[in-house]
Amino acid sequence: MSASTRTQPAVWPEGVIARYVTDAGKLIGDPNVTVDLIEQDDRIRARCTACPDSESDFYFDPMCTGARATGWATNQAATWAQAHAETCRALPRPTA
Repeated sequence: MSASTRTQPAVWPEGVIARYVTDAGKLIGDPNVTVDLIEQDDRIRARCTACPDSESDFYFDPMCTGARATGWATNQAATWAQAHAETCRALPRPTA
């Protein structure tokens, strides 16, 4: 697929702080098939857009404040998201 025919990435949804293109997204040239990291009140949620049952929550450390509280959760979520994106071959359900 040439660069000119690839799907352009969508605007990131509210709260998304990072995106990882899945293996399937790379294979079909669609940068919108992703694993998203979403910052919520007390956690980072890692969610695959192709297989929505595949998600994990990483909670902030309640014993810390500021960047230390979110750092561990963000690092753990990013590690999970990267590993899932590298192996996920699911495609999102078409909208019709």
